[in-house]
Amino acid sequence: MYRRIGYALILVTVMVLLAAPVPARAANAMGPRAMLYAYYNLINARNYWAAYQQWVNPPQTYAGFVAGYGDTASVTAYFGGFQPGAINGVEGRVPGVLIGYRTNGTVAAFSGCYQVRYNPGGVGMAQWLITGANFRQLPAVPDQATVWQQTLDMWCYGAPYSESYASVQQMLLDYIEAINRGDYADAYALWLAPPQTYQQFVSGWADTSETVLFYGSYQYSGLISGAETGRVPVVMLGYHTDGSLVAYQGCLGVNYNPALARRWNLYRVYLRPLPFVETPDTYSVFSALAASCY
Repeated sequence: MYRRIGYALILVTVMVLLAAPVPARAANAMGPRAMLYAYYNLINARNYWAAYQQWVNPPQTYAGFVAGYGDTASVTAYFGGFQPGAINGVEGRVPGVLIGYRTNGTVAAFSGCYQVRYNPGGVGMAQWLITGANFRQLPAVPDQATVWQQTLDMWCYGAPYSESYASVQQMLLDYIEAINRGDYADAYALWLAPPQTYQQFVSGWADTSETVLFYGSYQYSGLISGAETGRVPVVMLGYHTDGSLVAYQGCLGVNYNPALARRWNLYRVYLRPLPFVETPDTYSVFSALAASCY
C-alpha cells in the first residue's frame, strides 16, 4: 500500500528535538472524533437540546431535530479520523457509519461524513462544532468487521490516492488519515528518508487518541532537483488519551519527483511548540498557516 505514512513520525521527531509545550489541563481537551461520540451519547440519553447546541446554523428546527429521533431507541456510531478541508482553513470532515435501532425492532444503517469546525473559544464538546452532514442509508446493515472497514476507508473529499497525488495537500491528507486509523505502516511509507525506525514511529503514537492537521499553501524551494523541493506550513494538534492536548506550528519539508508513482513524499520536519492556555486560538492558527517557510 502506498498511502498514509509519516504523521506519527513527524510528531515523534518533534517531541525528541524540541521541548514539549505545556499541555491543556487533563480531561479538558476534546478532538472532533471524540466530540461526535459524545454527541451520540447525548442523543442516546435523550438530551436532545445539548446535542442540538453542537450545530452551527442547524438545517432544521429543534422540534424537527427531536422528531427525527421519535422512533429511535438508540444509535451506535463509528467514526474515523479528522480529514482537513480547504487550504488555510480550520474546518474538515469526519467519516462515520451510524446504526439506528428503532422502537419497532427494525435496524437501519447510514454512511457519510460530518463537517466540523474548530472552535477554540468553546469548552469541552464545544471546542468542535458541527456545520453540516451528508449521510445516505446503506442497503444492508453491516457487521462489526465490515462497518469498521467502511468507516475507516471512507474519504470525505474523494480518494486522494489514484496512482499519484494531484497536490501535496492530498498526500498530507492521506498521511494524517493513516495515522488516525492506526495504519502506521501505510503512513511510515510516505517518508522519503524516515528519521526513526518503524517501531519508534509506532511507539510515539501510543498515548495519542486522535490528531488534527491544518495546512497552508505549498511554498517552492526554488530547487528543482533538490531532495526538499518545497515546504507546507502546518498546525498539528495532538489529543492524548488522558485528555491533554499538545500543539505544534511550522513547516513540513516535502519532496516532489514526477518519476515516482506517488510524486509526493515527506522529507523533513520544521516544527516548534505552539503556545496556548486551553486551546490554540484561531489567530495563532491562521498566522502559522500563512507564515513563510523560508
